[in-house]
Amino acid sequence: MKQKSIFPKVAVDLFFVQLTWSVWFIGFVLLAHIVMITVSLNTGSALGDYLLFSHSSAKIYMLVIGIISAYAFLTFYVNHGVTRKDYFRGSALAAVGVAIAISLIATLLSGLEYMIIEMTNLPVTLDRSLADGSIESSDNSISIVLPKEIISSSILVHSSSWFVSMLMYSLNILSLYVIGWLIGAGYYRFGWVIGFGFIAIALVSIVIGDLLWGTELGEPLSNWLPFDSISLSLWGSVAGSIVLIGIILSFIRIITRRVTIKM
Repeated sequence: MKQKSIFPKVAVDLFFVQLTWSVWFIGFVLLAHIVMITVSLNTGSALGDYLLFSHSSAKIYMLVIGIISAYAFLTFYVNHGVTRKDYFRGSALAAVGVAIAISLIATLLSGLEYMIIEMTNLPVTLDRSLADGSIESSDNSISIVLPKEIISSSILVHSSSWFVSMLMYSLNILSLYVIGWLIGAGYYRFGWVIGFGFIAIALVSIVIGDLLWGTELGEPLSNWLPFDSISLSLWGSVAGSIVLIGIILSFIRIITRRVTIKM
């Protein structure tokens, strides 16, 4: 008798588990952003909004929980009688849901941020076009430098539309999730030695993903390749990202289809 597919239940369970983690993540990033707003009030400097501020941190976060997904959830579900196929399908759907939820919450918080600043007339300038991570006071008496990963790598500097920004945000962090999942699946099945090769594949995938959104390559890659960026339309970038995510998911499915479960 054919076993009934239960991947929708797996998807819902994993979505809420990872959403709970994500609420903590969003809270910590929001706290950090409030600190930066306070700095901006004291220095008179411009600051990226919450959507921009949280974007690169969300990429790192999704990469990490993607890796965790391969180790924690695969073993748990298969040991409880869930097929590898249902685990894969449920995990993929949950990842999409978490990416959309995080991007939606970030967008709503950014909208609330603009509303509060406008209603209270706070002397804070939110600038989506910031290209680096430095915040300098108008009299140059104070200079605070943020890590590049927080602001400068964000593709959102190219967008002024809320819908487009949320779409870019969700696809970008979803791609990092599946890349992390690929790393975890590679290590899970093949061990540490071959697993290092999956890190190389992940790095290449990240570079390709950034190129699809028009991000310029930095050194030394820009010196090795005959181009340092790719110019695509919005929907070309969207389609390219979806194809990249689909290819990575296909690799994950191949790796996990008959993987031996670790006890």
